[in-house]
Formats: sequence, C-alpha cells, structure tokens
Amino acid sequence: MNKHTIFFFAILFSLDSYGQSIRGKVVERGGDAMPFVNVLLLNASDSSLIKGAVTDTLGVYAIDNIAFGTYLVSASMIGYEQAYLPPIKITAQNPDLKGVSFNLAEDSKQLQEVVITEKRPFVEQYIDKMVVNVANSIIASGSTALEVLEKAPGVTVDRQNNSLQLRGKAGVIVQMDGKQTYLSMEDLVTLLSSMSSDNIDQIELITNPSAKYDAAGNSGIINIRLKKNNSIGTNGSLSLGLGTGRFDRERGSLQINHRAKKVNFFGNYSANRGGSYFDLQSNQSIDNGEQITFTDQDTYIPNSRWGQNAKAGVDYFIGKNTTIGIVWTGFWNDNGEDGTARSAFNKGDLEEYLVANTHKTSSSQSTNQVGNINFQHLFPNGGGQLSADFDMGQFSRDFANTLSIETTSLEDPVQPVMGLLSEMPSSVRITTAKLDYNRTVFSKWKMEAGIKSAYVKTDNDMSLSRGEIGDLIRDDELSNRFAYTEKVYAAYTSFSGKLGNKTEMQLGLRAEHTHSEGNSITENSIVKRDYLNFFPSFFLSQHVSKDHTLTISYSYRIDRPNYQGLNPARWYVDPYLYSRGNPYLLPQYTHSLELKHGFKDKLFTSLGASFVNDLVFYLIQPVDSIRTERTPLNVGKSQAYNLTVSFPVKVMKGWNLQMNFMGLYSRFDYNYKDNPIVVEQISGRFNGSNTFVFSHGWTGELTGWLSTPSVQGLARAPWSGSVDVGLQKALGSKFKAKLSLQDVFHTNWYKGKINVPGFTSDYVLRFDTRVVMLNLTYTFGNQKLKAARQRRLGSEDESQRTN
Repeated sequence: MNKHTIFFFAILFSLDSYGQSIRGKVVERGGDAMPFVNVLLLNASDSSLIKGAVTDTLGVYAIDNIAFGTYLVSASMIGYEQAYLPPIKITAQNPDLKGVSFNLAEDSKQLQEVVITEKRPFVEQYIDKMVVNVANSIIASGSTALEVLEKAPGVTVDRQNNSLQLRGKAGVIVQMDGKQTYLSMEDLVTLLSSMSSDNIDQIELITNPSAKYDAAGNSGIINIRLKKNNSIGTNGSLSLGLGTGRFDRERGSLQINHRAKKVNFFGNYSANRGGSYFDLQSNQSIDNGEQITFTDQDTYIPNSRWGQNAKAGVDYFIGKNTTIGIVWTGFWNDNGEDGTARSAFNKGDLEEYLVANTHKTSSSQSTNQVGNINFQHLFPNGGGQLSADFDMGQFSRDFANTLSIETTSLEDPVQPVMGLLSEMPSSVRITTAKLDYNRTVFSKWKMEAGIKSAYVKTDNDMSLSRGEIGDLIRDDELSNRFAYTEKVYAAYTSFSGKLGNKTEMQLGLRAEHTHSEGNSITENSIVKRDYLNFFPSFFLSQHVSKDHTLTISYSYRIDRPNYQGLNPARWYVDPYLYSRGNPYLLPQYTHSLELKHGFKDKLFTSLGASFVNDLVFYLIQPVDSIRTERTPLNVGKSQAYNLTVSFPVKVMKGWNLQMNFMGLYSRFDYNYKDNPIVVEQISGRFNGSNTFVFSHGWTGELTGWLSTPSVQGLARAPWSGSVDVGLQKALGSKFKAKLSLQDVFHTNWYKGKINVPGFTSDYVLRFDTRVVMLNLTYTFGNQKLKAARQRRLGSEDESQRTN
C-alpha cells in the first residue's frame, strides 16, 4: 500500500440489513460438505414456499428476513433424497436459529415426470435487490445480453451514447459473476450486444451497495450471473438460435459441467453473428452571433457483429472447510460498419450552399481475457471465513475508421474526393488483488473487513491521416498517443448486530486512495491526480409488524472517468462531428439515500434520493458554423428523487403478472458556455411481465415497458415503449423450442430535442429492434440448475472504465 497513505477506521456497529434468520450446514452421510444444495423455508400449515437459499462451497446456508412464525425447512439436490426437519418456531425470544443442519443420503429412485403448474417469473423483487430470471425465459432466449438488460425494470439502454442507466442515473457498474469486465461503458455495450443470453442465469440489480463493494458506480451495480450447473456427474446444454429483423442473426451456445465430490469442472462457449443498422435523421441550427447556419443530416449505416465468449474453470475442495478455484474468461469481437451520410447546409433560405456525401467504413477487432485464482477457508470453532482473489486482465483492440467525403458547393461544384482515416490500437492491462475476512463477534455481531489493490496501465496510439483519396498524409497535429496509469488502494470494515428484537443496523466505512497519471505523449502534457476519499454506508431495518418491514440506507459513492474519456484524441463520426476526451476531467461524487417498505415480501415500495457533485456529462456543442464536437465535461450538479413500486399479481391459475412502476423527478444545474442552465423534469417508467402456463407443455410470456417524456442531459425525449411476446413448447424432457417476437410494434427508437443558447437540434434514431427468433435447446445430464459460486474478485472499480 502507498507509504503516503494511512487509513484510519473507527469501530463501527451494525446489523445485517434484514430480519430474523436461520443458519446451518448440509453434509453427506460421510460428513463431507455439500455445496449448491437447495434449502427451502416452507409454511408449516400448508407447505407453501416462503424463501429459499443455496449452500456455498463449504455447505453453509443462511435464510434472512424471516417473520415470526412456525416453519418447515427442507434440503434437496438431484441424486439425493429430499430431507425435512421437524417444525421450528421463530419468536421474539428466539429470533435467530443456528446449527439447523442436514445429512443427505443418495437417492436410488428414478426421477418421475414433473408436471409444471407455475412458471418462474421473469422479474422477482426482494427487499435488497431485483432479480431478472434470464434462464428458461422464452423472450430472453436467443437474445443478446444487452437486449435482456433493456427489458429489466429501471434499466435504460442509451444506444445513441452507448451507455446504461439505472433508475435514471448514469454511472452503473456492471459485473459478471461478481467481477468486472474491464471495459469502458462504450466497449461494454458493444460486448453485451454480441453476448448470447443463453449463457446467463440471472441479472441482479443492486441500487445501494454496502461498504464491501467498491465505491465506484453512482447509480448502483448490475451483476450478470452466468449459468453453472453443479449437480453430481456430467451435465450441460446446447442451444441454437436463428432469427431475422431487417438483417439476419444466428446464435449458438454450449454449457457443460462435470462434478465429483472433491472437484467441479465447468465451462461454456457462445457465438453470436448478426447485423443491424444505425438510422439517424437530424436537423440542427448553429448561431454564432452573426449568422445562423442550418444543417440537415441523413445517416444510414448497416453494421455486422461477430462475437464469441468462453469461460472455463475448476473448483477443488481441499477439505470440508477449504476451497481453491481457477477461472479463465475470454471475449472476442469483430465488428464492422459500411454506410453513408448526407449533410446539407443552408443559411435559412433553403438554398444548400454546401453538401457533403460521406461513405463510412469501420472495423474493430477486440480481445478481452481475464484470469483469476481464488481461495476460501472457513476457520473452525467460529474463527470466521477468509477469502482471497488475484486477477490479471488484458484488453486489446484494433480500430480503423475510414471516411470518403464527396463535397459540392455553390462556389466550387466539382471538388476532389477527400479521405479521413483514423486508426487506433489500444491496450489495457489490469492487475488486482484483494483479501476479505468475516467472523461473528460479541455473540450476535458480525464483523467484515478487507483490503484491495488495483493497478491499471493503458496505451492508445491514435493516428489520423487526411487528404485526397489515394494520397492520405498523417496529420501530426490531430494524431495523439495517450498513456494512462492508475493505482487504487482500498480498505473497508463493517460491523453488524441487533438493537432489540425488531431492529437491525449495519454501518460500514470504505477508504480508497487513488493515484493517476494521464500522459499525452504527443502533446507533452501530463496530468496527475492524487486523492484520498472515505465512503461511509449505513443500513437500518425495522420490523414494524409481522407483515411490514422498513429499511433505510445511505451510501457515498464515486464515479471515476473511464480511461478513454481522458484521451484528448479525436474520433470522427463524419467530417462535421467528432468526439474527444478530456484529460482534466474530475470524478463525480454521489450521496444516495433510500427508504424501502416491504409487505409480506411481495409488495415493495421505495423512495430514493441522490445528489451528485462535479456531474460528468457528454455534451454536443458547436465548434464553428458547421462543425460540432462531443466531449465529457464536469458541467455542474444534479439532484434526483425516485419512487418505485413493485408487486406480483396472480391473475389466475397459470397466469402471473409482475408489475413495476418508477417515477422520477430530477433537477440539473449546468454551466454551458458560461451560461447557467437549470433543467427540471418529471418522468416515469412502467414495466410489466406476464408468464403463462398452458396445457400439454406449452408456456408463454408477454412483457413490455413504457417511458414518459424525459430529459437526458440537454436532450428532451418524448414517450417511448416496446412490447415482446414469446411461446415455448417442451418436446419431451430434453428438448425445448422457443419462438419470440421482440419490439412487436417497432416503437423502441429514440427521438430528442436540444435547445440551448446558440444551438438547437432535433433528431430521430432507429435500430433493427423488431426481431423474430426461433431457439432450440437440448439438455443432458442432471439439470437442476443451482446458483454459481459467486466471488467478489479484485477487479471491481476498473471494469467499465477500460478502453
């Protein structure tokens, strides 16, 4: 750890953020721990399901937030007899039960046919997070990970700026199996758009993480959990998909596992090929104080995507208390564009004095590989649990963008065809290490602590050439090589405990020291940053009655600039629009508050507030009378308040509906070209997810979302929405056929308006979103899917800032 950095932590007292609990362990008759066993909490009167949990790699499980009452507890796993314990009582005098353990025996009976009467909902709401069940979803099958995220309540996919938002706020941290993807937001969106959804089990949406998580991410965490089957023996699945919109697309995936008592091998592979298009019509006006210039632009760019991702790993159970694992993950993408853009300029008299027709071609080949070694040990006699992770990641990309511009004007109607070539190889290396420890202290109190270090090194060499086609010359003024290094050292601690029988509290504190250096080698300009921040978090939960729970939480978070956002090199979209980074960009900081109410663990209501300082936003602004640039700036501050309501509805037998509403009020205080601008908005979003179970193995889904008019930065957007429908047929016990139609009415497009001093813009942006897909899935071996062993790896804050 940096010798100039000293972290001081006070002893903090808190509780788990939920209610009464049951904890125990599942072992085989021989005494070996059994990971990935389903443990269910059932109502003692009618055996209806209340809650569930899955044992970890040491066979330990925990079920929290339990109301007072009498329950049954069962444990089950394919290949073993289901076990039940005698009824247990949770009372005010006995709120927490420990040592509720099972011994499972192998089952010699053959599995009988199972008749489905209810279907797992696409969206489930819990008091601490929302879960999107991607596995076995009809509509999600054959889709991309990005298309599935777009259907998740509270998630907004901004395809215009290649970004994600959670509950109307940018700064989302995206993880896969608890670790980051080492990508900038733009590259992350590209990866998700080429990643098959058939390898995804669940998506978790966490809006207010605790001190254990990295402080990065203003709006929360999206954790994508990949499939991993841990049943005894060899098992897996094969999925093939074919579909079409305006362009065709093909998908395929293979997932395979083999588990014995002491070792578990797992792996998956998926490939995704297809096409789409970028269709933009815009009208702009630029007022420089002397003349108003009007621009009409029509851009249509088809694109092709070829993506592959793979994962392989092994967990070895050294003993009943110790596990070691190795995981490798790889992503490969090969994307291209080939289209045209027409830009016409006039001075308000409708006579076009300048017209530019541009032919654009681009190619981008990228590779992202991450290796991880992890260790977990449970000390005997209440000595706590220790886990360690070490990660090494390498991201590389070769990017080339060619513009051929044919220009005509009133003064010079015949001009040579000009060219603009941008080439930029990029590389990022990330090394992280972290250590976490937790144990029970003071009887019912829990202590957690950990340290982490992260080192990042990036290198981007932008070469820009221009001139007549066939005779391009490197422009040394616009070419730029940019190198960036960053070191982050972090430590956290938290304590949890009870205040009486109905109140729980958790307090945490995280400290992060950051040292960074951005070096524009070409411009001989170095920007250094060195800062230490403390990030407190607080959770308080009160069981008002048997059916009502209140939870209040607070956290302070940081959103550091992504690595490419600091690079001052220009990226040309066309001759009159380019993007560039800002080496002087500062991090933005957020205070987040949330009050949640839960009723019978079904109806959830929350009120949230966030306050952002040094707000970072990508602004499109004029450079001169015909050119505009897109650049990130610290434009001011913002405040936002949201109300969310989530509840399930059982319409009738075989038909379930999950409803989610979100209302948002936000206020932005900008400083645009030395002009103070205040933007206020009230907006909302509704998500509905229907699941149907018919007879003879038929099931169906109907989902949709609707957004009210809203404001994003300086742009105002009207109503928008989309509807998806799907149908599935089980063909025996091994085969499933799924047919889906996404964006049925082709309404998932973007329309916006910008109106600021000296600049206005109206635009409409469309993509190939109406798609019909047919997906076939074959499963083999034991197919009871259980949650994968989740790890908090060292690469947390760095994930989507890489480029």
